[in-house]
Amino acid sequence: MTHFVECLTDPSLAGELWSDDRTVAVFTARPQGAVQGSLALLDLGAPDAALRYVAVPDRSAEECLVPLLRAAADAARTAGGTALRWTVEETGPGKAALELGARESAEVYRWWRRDLPAGVPGGDGAERQLPDGGGPAAFRVATEEAWYDVELAGDRALLVHDREVDSTADKLTALTAAALHILDTDHPGLTAAEVNAAPEDAELRTALERLRFTPTPSRAVEYTLPLV
Repeated sequence: MTHFVECLTDPSLAGELWSDDRTVAVFTARPQGAVQGSLALLDLGAPDAALRYVAVPDRSAEECLVPLLRAAADAARTAGGTALRWTVEETGPGKAALELGARESAEVYRWWRRDLPAGVPGGDGAERQLPDGGGPAAFRVATEEAWYDVELAGDRALLVHDREVDSTADKLTALTAAALHILDTDHPGLTAAEVNAAPEDAELRTALERLRFTPTPSRAVEYTLPLV
Protein backbone atom coordinates (compact mmCIF):
# COMPACT_ATOMS: atom_id res chain seq x y z
CA MET A 1 0.00 0.00 0.00
CA THR A 2 1.26 3.49 -0.89
CA HIS A 3 1.35 5.87 2.07
CA PHE A 4 1.09 9.61 1.53
CA VAL A 5 3.24 11.17 4.28
CA GLU A 6 2.54 14.74 5.33
CA CYS A 7 5.00 16.86 7.36
CA LEU A 8 3.45 19.25 9.88
CA THR A 9 5.64 21.93 11.46
CA ASP A 10 2.84 24.10 12.85
CA PRO A 11 1.68 22.94 16.31
CA SER A 12 -1.80 24.32 15.68
CA LEU A 13 -2.18 22.02 12.66
CA ALA A 14 -0.71 18.97 14.42
CA GLY A 15 -2.99 19.33 17.44
CA GLU A 16 -2.58 16.63 20.08
CA LEU A 17 -0.01 14.83 17.90
CA TRP A 18 2.48 17.59 18.82
CA SER A 19 4.35 16.03 21.74
CA ASP A 20 5.99 18.95 23.61
CA ASP A 21 8.29 21.93 23.06
CA ARG A 22 11.06 19.61 21.80
CA THR A 23 8.91 18.60 18.81
CA VAL A 24 10.14 20.02 15.50
CA ALA A 25 7.77 18.18 13.17
CA VAL A 26 4.94 15.65 13.09
CA PHE A 27 4.63 13.22 10.18
CA THR A 28 1.30 11.60 9.35
CA ALA A 29 0.63 8.71 6.99
CA ARG A 30 -2.60 8.95 5.01
CA PRO A 31 -2.97 5.96 2.66
CA GLN A 32 -6.61 6.74 1.87
CA GLY A 33 -7.06 10.25 3.20
CA ALA A 34 -7.54 9.43 6.90
CA VAL A 35 -4.55 9.39 9.25
CA GLN A 36 -3.40 5.78 9.72
CA GLY A 37 -0.32 6.53 11.79
CA SER A 38 1.87 9.36 12.97
CA LEU A 39 5.35 10.06 14.23
CA ALA A 40 6.80 13.01 16.15
CA LEU A 41 10.38 14.14 15.51
CA LEU A 42 12.02 15.52 18.65
CA ASP A 43 15.14 17.67 18.90
CA LEU A 44 16.71 16.83 22.27
CA GLY A 45 19.30 19.59 21.90
CA ALA A 46 22.24 17.24 22.49
CA PRO A 47 25.61 18.63 21.33
CA ASP A 48 26.38 15.26 19.71
CA ALA A 49 24.59 15.22 16.35
CA ALA A 50 24.20 11.44 16.64
CA LEU A 51 22.12 11.81 19.82
CA ARG A 52 20.12 14.91 18.94
CA TYR A 53 17.11 13.57 17.02
CA VAL A 54 14.58 11.01 18.26
CA ALA A 55 11.47 9.73 16.48
CA VAL A 56 8.44 8.85 18.61
CA PRO A 57 6.00 6.67 16.63
CA ASP A 58 2.35 6.44 17.56
CA ARG A 59 1.21 2.93 18.43
CA SER A 60 -1.03 2.90 15.37
CA ALA A 61 1.94 3.55 13.06
CA GLU A 62 3.20 -0.05 12.76
CA GLU A 63 1.86 -0.67 9.24
CA CYS A 64 3.25 2.62 7.94
CA LEU A 65 6.35 2.92 10.11
CA VAL A 66 8.88 2.66 7.26
CA PRO A 67 7.66 5.67 5.23
CA LEU A 68 7.20 7.70 8.42
CA LEU A 69 10.76 6.94 9.55
CA ARG A 70 12.16 7.69 6.10
CA ALA A 71 10.51 11.11 6.16
CA ALA A 72 11.74 11.81 9.70
CA ALA A 73 15.27 10.67 8.76
CA ASP A 74 15.32 13.05 5.80
CA ALA A 75 14.25 15.93 8.05
CA ALA A 76 16.81 15.07 10.73
CA ARG A 77 19.57 14.77 8.12
CA THR A 78 18.66 18.14 6.60
CA ALA A 79 18.84 19.71 10.08
CA GLY A 80 22.35 18.35 10.64
CA GLY A 81 21.63 15.13 12.50
CA THR A 82 23.91 12.17 11.89
CA ALA A 83 21.60 9.50 13.35
CA LEU A 84 17.92 8.95 14.11
CA ARG A 85 16.83 6.90 17.11
CA TRP A 86 13.45 5.41 17.96
CA THR A 87 11.98 2.87 20.37
CA VAL A 88 9.28 0.31 19.58
CA GLU A 89 7.72 -2.67 21.32
CA GLU A 90 8.09 -5.91 19.39
CA THR A 91 8.14 -9.68 19.75
CA GLY A 92 10.69 -10.43 17.00
CA PRO A 93 13.18 -8.74 14.69
CA GLY A 94 11.95 -5.26 13.77
CA LYS A 95 10.79 -5.27 10.13
CA ALA A 96 11.16 -1.51 9.80
CA ALA A 97 14.69 -1.60 11.21
CA LEU A 98 15.70 -4.38 8.83
CA GLU A 99 14.26 -2.57 5.82
CA LEU A 100 15.90 0.73 6.71
CA GLY A 101 19.26 -0.75 7.73
CA ALA A 102 19.04 0.40 11.36
CA ARG A 103 20.87 -1.36 14.17
CA GLU A 104 19.62 -2.36 17.60
CA SER A 105 21.29 -0.02 20.07
CA ALA A 106 19.61 -1.04 23.34
CA GLU A 107 16.95 -3.20 24.94
CA VAL A 108 14.92 -0.75 27.00
CA TYR A 109 12.81 -3.30 28.85
CA ARG A 110 11.30 -6.77 28.51
CA TRP A 111 7.90 -8.01 29.64
CA TRP A 112 7.85 -10.79 32.24
CA ARG A 113 4.72 -12.90 32.78
CA ARG A 114 3.11 -15.25 35.25
CA ASP A 115 -0.30 -16.90 35.45
CA LEU A 116 -3.05 -15.74 37.78
CA PRO A 117 -4.29 -16.37 40.36
CA ALA A 118 -0.88 -16.13 41.99
CA GLY A 119 -1.95 -17.30 45.44
CA VAL A 120 0.65 -15.21 47.27
CA PRO A 121 0.11 -13.28 50.51
CA GLY A 122 0.01 -9.50 50.31
CA GLY A 123 3.30 -7.69 50.92
CA ASP A 124 3.69 -5.31 53.83
CA GLY A 125 3.52 -1.55 53.39
CA ALA A 126 1.94 -1.37 49.91
CA GLU A 127 -1.51 0.05 49.24
CA ARG A 128 -3.90 0.49 46.33
CA GLN A 129 -4.18 4.12 45.20
CA LEU A 130 -5.82 6.16 42.48
CA PRO A 131 -3.58 6.48 39.40
CA ASP A 132 -1.35 9.52 39.03
CA GLY A 133 -2.52 11.54 36.02
CA GLY A 134 -4.83 10.72 33.15
CA GLY A 135 -2.99 7.73 31.68
CA PRO A 136 -4.32 4.23 30.99
CA ALA A 137 -3.69 2.87 34.51
CA ALA A 138 -6.74 1.60 36.38
CA PHE A 139 -5.01 1.95 39.74
CA ARG A 140 -1.61 2.14 41.42
CA VAL A 141 0.00 -0.19 43.97
CA ALA A 142 2.64 1.77 45.86
CA THR A 143 4.99 2.06 48.77
CA GLU A 144 6.85 5.22 49.78
CA GLU A 145 9.66 4.51 47.30
CA ALA A 146 8.28 2.38 44.44
CA TRP A 147 5.06 1.60 42.63
CA TYR A 148 3.24 -0.22 39.86
CA ASP A 149 0.72 1.51 37.62
CA VAL A 150 -1.70 -1.30 36.77
CA GLU A 151 -3.44 -1.42 33.40
CA LEU A 152 -6.21 -3.95 32.76
CA ALA A 153 -6.15 -5.30 29.19
CA GLY A 154 -8.75 -7.99 28.66
CA ASP A 155 -7.80 -10.94 30.85
CA ARG A 156 -4.30 -9.57 31.55
CA ALA A 157 -2.92 -7.06 34.03
CA LEU A 158 0.03 -4.96 32.86
CA LEU A 159 2.15 -3.74 35.77
CA VAL A 160 4.29 -0.76 34.75
CA HIS A 161 7.03 -0.30 37.34
CA ASP A 162 8.81 2.84 38.48
CA ARG A 163 10.61 4.07 41.57
CA GLU A 164 12.20 7.28 42.79
CA VAL A 165 15.08 5.78 44.79
CA ASP A 166 17.18 2.64 44.76
CA SER A 167 15.49 -0.37 46.29
CA THR A 168 16.29 -3.94 47.20
CA ALA A 169 15.09 -7.23 45.79
CA ASP A 170 13.34 -7.97 49.09
CA LYS A 171 11.35 -4.70 49.01
CA LEU A 172 10.45 -5.14 45.36
CA THR A 173 9.38 -8.72 46.02
CA ALA A 174 7.02 -7.44 48.73
CA LEU A 175 5.64 -4.73 46.43
CA THR A 176 5.08 -7.18 43.57
CA ALA A 177 3.46 -9.71 45.91
CA ALA A 178 1.10 -6.98 47.15
CA ALA A 179 0.14 -6.16 43.56
CA LEU A 180 -0.52 -9.83 42.79
CA HIS A 181 -2.60 -10.21 45.96
CA ILE A 182 -4.74 -7.20 45.00
CA LEU A 183 -5.25 -8.62 41.51
CA ASP A 184 -6.28 -12.01 42.92
CA THR A 185 -8.67 -10.41 45.41
CA ASP A 186 -10.20 -7.56 43.41
CA HIS A 187 -9.96 -8.91 39.84
CA PRO A 188 -10.45 -12.70 40.01
CA GLY A 189 -11.23 -12.99 36.28
CA LEU A 190 -7.68 -12.16 35.22
CA THR A 191 -5.50 -15.00 33.90
CA ALA A 192 -2.04 -13.39 33.72
CA ALA A 193 0.09 -10.56 35.07
CA GLU A 194 2.92 -8.95 33.10
CA VAL A 195 5.69 -6.66 34.39
CA ASN A 196 8.19 -4.64 32.37
CA ALA A 197 11.79 -4.80 33.63
CA ALA A 198 14.91 -3.12 32.28
CA PRO A 199 17.84 -5.51 31.59
CA GLU A 200 20.07 -3.64 34.07
CA ASP A 201 17.46 -3.75 36.87
CA ALA A 202 18.84 -6.76 38.70
CA GLU A 203 16.78 -6.12 41.85
CA LEU A 204 13.45 -6.15 40.04
CA ARG A 205 14.41 -9.14 37.91
CA THR A 206 15.31 -11.06 41.08
CA ALA A 207 11.96 -10.14 42.62
CA LEU A 208 10.12 -11.38 39.53
CA GLU A 209 12.03 -14.65 39.48
CA ARG A 210 11.17 -15.24 43.15
CA LEU A 211 7.48 -14.84 42.30
CA ARG A 212 7.71 -17.20 39.30
CA PHE A 213 7.56 -14.66 36.52
CA THR A 214 9.36 -15.69 33.33
CA PRO A 215 10.67 -13.44 30.53
CA THR A 216 8.63 -13.25 27.31
CA PRO A 217 9.69 -12.43 23.73
CA SER A 218 7.88 -9.07 24.01
CA ARG A 219 10.27 -6.18 24.62
CA ALA A 220 10.95 -2.51 23.88
CA VAL A 221 13.99 -1.94 21.66
CA GLU A 222 15.85 1.22 20.72
CA TYR A 223 17.08 1.36 17.12
CA THR A 224 19.60 3.75 15.58
CA LEU A 225 19.64 4.64 11.89
CA PRO A 226 22.88 6.28 10.67
CA LEU A 227 22.19 9.30 8.48
CA VAL A 228 25.66 9.77 6.99
